[in-house]
Amino acid sequence: MASTSQRLRRVALPAVGLTAALALTACSGGGGQAAPAQTDGFDGVSLTVWNSIDFEPYQGLQKKYFEDCASQLGITVDVQTQSGDYTTKLLQAAGAKALPDVALLSTDTQLPQLASQGVLADLSQYGIGTDGLADSVAGLGTYQDTLYGLPVQVEDYAIFYNKAAFAAAGIPETAPKTFDDLVKLAGSLTTADQKGIVLPGIGGDGSTPVYFLPFLLSAGGDPADPTGAGAVEAVDLYKNLVANGSLSSEFVNWGWESIDQWTSQKAALTVSGPWNLVDTSIPFEWGTFPFPTAKSGESPKVNLLGYVYGAAANADAQKEAAAAALITCRASEENQIDTAVQGGYIPALQSAQTAFVEKVPAAAPFVDAVDGAYNSAQLGTEWNTLQQQYVDAIQAATVGGQTAQAALEQASGK
Repeated sequence: MASTSQRLRRVALPAVGLTAALALTACSGGGGQAAPAQTDGFDGVSLTVWNSIDFEPYQGLQKKYFEDCASQLGITVDVQTQSGDYTTKLLQAAGAKALPDVALLSTDTQLPQLASQGVLADLSQYGIGTDGLADSVAGLGTYQDTLYGLPVQVEDYAIFYNKAAFAAAGIPETAPKTFDDLVKLAGSLTTADQKGIVLPGIGGDGSTPVYFLPFLLSAGGDPADPTGAGAVEAVDLYKNLVANGSLSSEFVNWGWESIDQWTSQKAALTVSGPWNLVDTSIPFEWGTFPFPTAKSGESPKVNLLGYVYGAAANADAQKEAAAAALITCRASEENQIDTAVQGGYIPALQSAQTAFVEKVPAAAPFVDAVDGAYNSAQLGTEWNTLQQQYVDAIQAATVGGQTAQAALEQASGK
């Protein structure tokens, strides 16, 4: 997948006020997560926390959460936001035996890389569990059946639409149920000044395969099978959107910035992540739809990316236990809701997800898709090869004129 900075092409949001009086009672994880076995005796312990998400208000929120928790635990904490290549910094720190005590880790690359080196602590030994998480989320923090990271937030994807475009076309705001419905809808929304839909189609920055996967999965496809029926139907969808003029053939030159076509009202529909749920800069009224499926009556399925906090394996048992306690406190329901509402993530805890939808109703398609979502990290390094094959096939079918089947077979060398 793309790097965190590429994947999270977020806007700078205004730093609205923190939720008053976060109730971090007894540093509980909330939502049924077990508290660590030890929650005191940490006076004088000093810990370092790393994260890599450098936009506001997220950065300020994390600092606030950790400092509040540290104060309750009697810990001194130094919260640092790392810029640049975060994965490389983590690996270099691991090699030098200088990992931070607590680190935010992506579940697709960073957690498995560090866990495989034996440098992360097994959190279960501190009573930390995954109660209150959907199975799809609970598995994000494990490596070879050991819990090395506690999920605090996830992200998946949905369709965003411009309400004014629907009104201008006299079309009701009804979610397309099938791929054919989406092609018809996008065609009806296409005008001389506005395309029906915008999607990324470029190779190299990771955007195209990330937004293509929900269509493949919702066609019943297996991402590990690039010539299967689901992959063919998903590539055919792109081909049909270009053929009817609702998706510009220029999409093969667009990456994460493709959403700018939507926010500038040059396209009526797009696919994006939960960060846009809190984007106050979008200059029009908008809504969200779940993904359509290839066949009527089926349920959409999305790919899921997670973020967890892990603790460094430490010869100092007191520091390791303190790190586990700090992680549990940070993962409270209140903190997860606040991060979602202000920072644009889906909470890991199901109870926090429910509260998030109550506060931000447009988050419903994201939350509904979490249970049963697909984790591409299970493909390991194979995904690096597969995602380029999908990009090549999409481009060959849409602007190269090949059939979806032929394009996929050529891209995969079959």
